[in-house]
Amino acid sequence: MNRTLLIGLSVLLSPLVADQATAQTACPPQGDWHQSFHYDYYRNKMWPMPFRSADTRSVLDYFEVQRNNGWRLNNTLGQSMYNSDGTLTDSGRAHIHWIVFRAPQNRRVVFVLEGTDQAETAKRVEATQLAISEFIPVGQLPPIYLTNQEAPGSSGTYQTAVHRALTTSVPNPRLSNSANSGGGTSGN
Repeated sequence: MNRTLLIGLSVLLSPLVADQATAQTACPPQGDWHQSFHYDYYRNKMWPMPFRSADTRSVLDYFEVQRNNGWRLNNTLGQSMYNSDGTLTDSGRAHIHWIVFRAPQNRRVVFVLEGTDQAETAKRVEATQLAISEFIPVGQLPPIYLTNQEAPGSSGTYQTAVHRALTTSVPNPRLSNSANSGGGTSGN
């Protein structure tokens, strides 16, 4: 009887053992289930903290890119900063002076707008280098980079003409008659 019971149990349990063996070879255990359970438990318990620094970094990186782009546009010498022969205008020299002496130390970089051809670009870079070397005769000069993005702005001549046209077209101030009648009541 014992023998038939053992044979019957072995026949019944053999498919279970075979299935378990194939499952273990297909998906080898990644460690103790107890360790995995505790890892998952504490990770879920501390949920926002492990990911908060990555989220913060992604937001701050976006603003860092915007800050760098703003400084690049601010330090760009655009079309209005150069004369037609490639020399710097007075406003271009003043802008270079501001970049060299007043900008924060880590932002002292000059960007030159590319010209229509290589010769014009070379003249602009040379004029910029000469102006910087006049301001700083000895020592390390700030780097000069080429850019194809025009800085926002326009020439001072154009802005002066717009301002003068605006101020000359403003009518004289006039008070209406109802304001002169003094519609207030007496203190009685």
